[in-house]
Amino acid sequence: MRVRTDERLDPDEPEQPQTYVDGAWGRTANPNTADGELQNIAAFATGLTRLSGPKRIAAKAVVWLILLGTALTILYGVAGIVRIW
Repeated sequence: MRVRTDERLDPDEPEQPQTYVDGAWGRTANPNTADGELQNIAAFATGLTRLSGPKRIAAKAVVWLILLGTALTILYGVAGIVRIW
């Protein structure tokens, strides 16, 4: 005779920690997909808006440096393509 038990409701078992679920997606996304990247960017932006003072200034400087690096990389790539033609 088989007995079915629900282990999640067993009072002797320790509680499992809740994982972070983004409200926009309603689930956690695989970080290796576009959805996961968007979810990570949204979580970063949410954390950035909560900062204040010197930490906020430092975080904004890092974001601007990343954007500047991306722009310079694109310009360097375009210049390389133009130089080949």
